[in-house]
Amino acid sequence: MYTKYFGFKEKPFTLTPNPRFIFLSKHHKEAFAHLLYGINSHHGFIELIGEVGTGKTTVLRTLLGQLQDKNYRTALIFNPSLTGVELLRSINSEYGIDAKSPYANELLAVLNRFLLEENTNGRTVVLVIDEAQNLDPATLEQIRLISNLETEDDKLIQIILAGQPELEHLLSKPELRQINQRIAVRYRLSPISMEETRDYIRHRMEVAGESGGVSFSRYAVKYIYLYTRGVPRMINILCDRALLIAYGDERRHISAGIVSRAIREILNLPRNRFVPRHTATTIAAAAMAALLVLAAAWWHPGRLMQLMGRSSALPSGVTTDRPPVEPAEKTPVRRNASPSATSDGRQLSGVEQELLSYDQVSTHLHVLNALLGRWGAQPYATAGVRLTTPDTFSRLAAKRGLRLTPLRGTLDEAIRFNLPFLAATRVSGDLGAYCLAVTAVRGSSVTVSPALFGRSVLDKKELAQLSNGTFYLVWKNIGRIPVTITPGERRNEIGALQRLLKQAGPYHGPFDGIYGNATAAAVREFQRSRGIAADDMVGELTLAALVSYDRSAGIPSLKEN
Repeated sequence: MYTKYFGFKEKPFTLTPNPRFIFLSKHHKEAFAHLLYGINSHHGFIELIGEVGTGKTTVLRTLLGQLQDKNYRTALIFNPSLTGVELLRSINSEYGIDAKSPYANELLAVLNRFLLEENTNGRTVVLVIDEAQNLDPATLEQIRLISNLETEDDKLIQIILAGQPELEHLLSKPELRQINQRIAVRYRLSPISMEETRDYIRHRMEVAGESGGVSFSRYAVKYIYLYTRGVPRMINILCDRALLIAYGDERRHISAGIVSRAIREILNLPRNRFVPRHTATTIAAAAMAALLVLAAAWWHPGRLMQLMGRSSALPSGVTTDRPPVEPAEKTPVRRNASPSATSDGRQLSGVEQELLSYDQVSTHLHVLNALLGRWGAQPYATAGVRLTTPDTFSRLAAKRGLRLTPLRGTLDEAIRFNLPFLAATRVSGDLGAYCLAVTAVRGSSVTVSPALFGRSVLDKKELAQLSNGTFYLVWKNIGRIPVTITPGERRNEIGALQRLLKQAGPYHGPFDGIYGNATAAAVREFQRSRGIAADDMVGELTLAALVSYDRSAGIPSLKEN
């Protein structure tokens, strides 16, 4: 319903576990590492515990996605409310072997032959049982018998038991002590932090295709965290409802007031009453600012609206501007006169005087729209704010799906990226430095906007003398590649990075989505070839330089006619 309004390609906060949306918080990365360690070390039994909605199933599905190659055979059982024989038949069926026999011993014999064959072929067999807290003791005993299938020096099958905290209580029963003692790797998945909650919301919107059409205020994110306690499923429910409310109100900025309305609707409370879901103990542990907010919510809903951003004096960082949609004016507004010297007595050149004769607000709007036009993006009729660099330019470009990345250097270094860019000049006005859009280069000439003295083409030397050495590359992260990647990280978007690196030349490996040594080495080689400081973490400049190698994406070039 609201996806088109906010510019999403799909709903960002669905409840269905989807590995594409996985957000690996600190705890999720640790859980992932424990699972991989247990599997590759052939420890036999691995336990993953987590409260409802903390992301167990998503982690498991992502893990299985990473294990889908010639070295592994995997099976997932997500309905464990079965008898011992039914469980065995389900396991055999998942592995594609005979599952027709009604007798456990025959099914075990078939499974044992399969495991021995896979072991001979050098493959690791992994069995994942989700919602394992629903297993009855008799079925768990059957699983223990499966784990007895082993060679003299190795376990033939690696079994992951994943479930809610009740699983721990189940396994602690005396009659199940044999299986409990065999669990060599255990991990309890915790909720995410408040900072990670903000990153989680942003991540899911980016994966869903968000291009700057909606934002959550910092107060809204704090309120979401306090209500959900960092449980991803609850975050999804609350954010989805908040977006629905904002859509109904035709708003693109999610304030804490919208979040409080969403909470009331979820709890089915009347509009004039709000009760937070935290106990006094939880509130006491929160920061003082959060305590005041919750206290206001409990005793005086009207005061809550003032604290959370619905009063006339909005907190710092909260804006109400909406992206305009009408075509922009064609030329900047000219002033009646311009000074001939700077405040320190330096004489202005003719080009500097010409630039200073333009109204800075309309000039910067013209510059922004020239850059948007090169990318085929919708122009702005009015900015609605004071257009300064880089903050305002970046925010308005982001609403059109574009990024603004600063580069400190020479004009030639900026041109080397072969992307339209913004050049800050030595001429200053009320909004700081005047800026020009550089949209094309031919030989020793550059095309700029706005035109100066009626000329849109300047000599490179002329522009180099006019610029102050700060440039802003305008680009689009089409592959949604993370700006910062840690060594060993696994995610689908890294495959897009590998594809671009291969097209650029330095990478010759597979597109496996793993940021391993070969990929990191290719990044460093590419950075050196483009004069970018070598950094294993990738960075925006590297991605901006790589984007022009995406031949299928229609990237605008400075060399185009």
